[in-house]
Amino acid sequence: MNTALQTTASPYVAPDWQHAVLVVGAGPTGFRFIEAFRRKDQKTPIILFGNEPYLPYDRVKLSSLLAGTDSPDSLALPLEELQQQTNFRYLCSEIQEILTEQNQVLDAEGNYHSYSKLVLATGSRPHIPDVEGIDLNGVFTFRNMRDSERLKARTVRSQSMVVVGGGLLGIEAARALLQSNTHITLVQQASHLMNNQLDETASLRLQSELEQLGIEVITGEGVRRIEGSDRVEAVVLRDNRRLSCDTVLLSAGIKPNMEIGRRAWLKVARGIKVDDQLRTSDGNIFAIGECAEHRGQVYGLVAPGLEQATIAADNIAGGDSRYLGSHSVAKLKVVDTPVFSMGDTDMDNGIRKRAIVFSDSENYRKLVFSQGKLVGAMAIGEWKETPRLQELITHQRQLKPWQKLRFRFSGFLWNPADAENPNLWPEQSIICNCNNVSRGTLSQALENGCCSVSELSAETTAATTCGSCKPLLQLMVGDQQPAAPEKGWSGLMATAILTPVLAAMMLFIPGLTLSDSVQGGQWLEQIWNDGLIKQITGFTLLGLTLIGLAMSLRKRMKRFQLGTFNHWRLAHVILGVLTLALLLAHTGLHTGNNLNQWLLYDYLALAALGALASAVIALQFKFSATTGKQMRDFWFWSHLLLAWPLPVLLSFHVLSVYYF
Repeated sequence: MNTALQTTASPYVAPDWQHAVLVVGAGPTGFRFIEAFRRKDQKTPIILFGNEPYLPYDRVKLSSLLAGTDSPDSLALPLEELQQQTNFRYLCSEIQEILTEQNQVLDAEGNYHSYSKLVLATGSRPHIPDVEGIDLNGVFTFRNMRDSERLKARTVRSQSMVVVGGGLLGIEAARALLQSNTHITLVQQASHLMNNQLDETASLRLQSELEQLGIEVITGEGVRRIEGSDRVEAVVLRDNRRLSCDTVLLSAGIKPNMEIGRRAWLKVARGIKVDDQLRTSDGNIFAIGECAEHRGQVYGLVAPGLEQATIAADNIAGGDSRYLGSHSVAKLKVVDTPVFSMGDTDMDNGIRKRAIVFSDSENYRKLVFSQGKLVGAMAIGEWKETPRLQELITHQRQLKPWQKLRFRFSGFLWNPADAENPNLWPEQSIICNCNNVSRGTLSQALENGCCSVSELSAETTAATTCGSCKPLLQLMVGDQQPAAPEKGWSGLMATAILTPVLAAMMLFIPGLTLSDSVQGGQWLEQIWNDGLIKQITGFTLLGLTLIGLAMSLRKRMKRFQLGTFNHWRLAHVILGVLTLALLLAHTGLHTGNNLNQWLLYDYLALAALGALASAVIALQFKFSATTGKQMRDFWFWSHLLLAWPLPVLLSFHVLSVYYF
């Protein structure tokens, strides 16, 4: 029996650790590489190296940890899941040297590890400015878990703190530190806050928000020196202003951790240089994330690193993916005011740039174009269209003239209802910026059976980094059920059936034949031939048409708010049927000639499309919300498009009758 069991059991194959893939760096980028690689290759052993005395964590959420809104456990990366694999190892040991000729690395304990491929995800470290007093007690950086713990302990007894650096990280740190009731002064050397992402107008709005929180903001001034005998006592600015404080937080940029690559004689410049496949100058070594330099660009944000990790994983697994660069996306929230920047927003960088701006008391939005293509956007205030903007900027789309006009007057590029429903966005639209997950990928996951946010996240990795896209995922999940029937849907359906019947009568029944004598003929012919009656029907028809056009304003102008919209819509379609019936009496079933004929055809087409729109609205509850909304919008806008020629054709008709 035991022999039979031994014969049928699958033999255990020990991992070949001599040909493992080594990943140096246990941050989000390193983990993303492992997750992407495992989806393509489950057999090759992987060794992950970290150099911090903590289990791997998501440093993107460090500011939330500092503010007390997140716990250390919520920052943990899924190491435990990986450790369940027999061909995975995690070692907390710093890599000292890369021996490229032997395909080996040397760790801090003196151990050698062989590799088939090596992935460097070493990240970056804070930039330390060369100023006097930088080594005093009370000077901190904010880049890792240890920095966060030291800062939290410090803020308990700190009375006054100076944050040096008005970029994304500096502002997030300053906002987080307010929780401790410490007086915060934010010093920015550039002319305005977030100068790489925002223009001066947007920055001033952001500065106002920070100052309302109680943060003192000083721009256009750098730090000359930090004073104190043993510990920090003051910061002296370049204009010799002296800011008394007991703590200084340095947040003046980052520097890629590329020294290990330099010692291995890899090509370096601002970072470790890589090609479009993320390979370094050594074909067996890849670099991803903040340590990598691609086409002269080093990205200091997590999203580009996650994109690079996925592409490097595909290439190491035998694929042929290409990385063509990323658009930096910066987001933060000051109190309840979102701040957003994406793409190239520098008006002085590049040729033939122009911008369109929308501004009101609560919002500031700016679109930047280069040679007619959208290349950047920024905003202060809530803007629900930002996920869709990423697809436009990534592919440098050209906006339609009416989109630009809508933006100038309303601040929106699309119908606000559509902007809030991600199921109606183009497939290429990015829903999860951190993990570069598109709407098409999520929709496919929904079709494959995912029915909750957690299942979507597990299937696509969306909302697994910062979680800001979870509301969009919830909308996508909740939008799969059919909508409830519209009020008055049966009346809409009845008019939708009656309207084509009346239109068919006009098109297919011959017009009335005139008698030789005005006295003779049938009564319908006499009505049509009577000048007074014809004037009455004509002006009544004109009046009903104008009323019908005015009714459409009920949905678009806040002043027209009498009654419910459903009642107005039903009245609108009933009026359309009456107008069509009156048109039959006015014309005597004759189609007319020239412009009169075009006027009649426009009436009939307008009525037919209105009937189709009514039918879709009436039966929308039988479709999914997404499909129903798409059909409804298509027929509605077709109906509206044909309404525009009507006033012009009517004017020519009245002019031809009474003038000529």
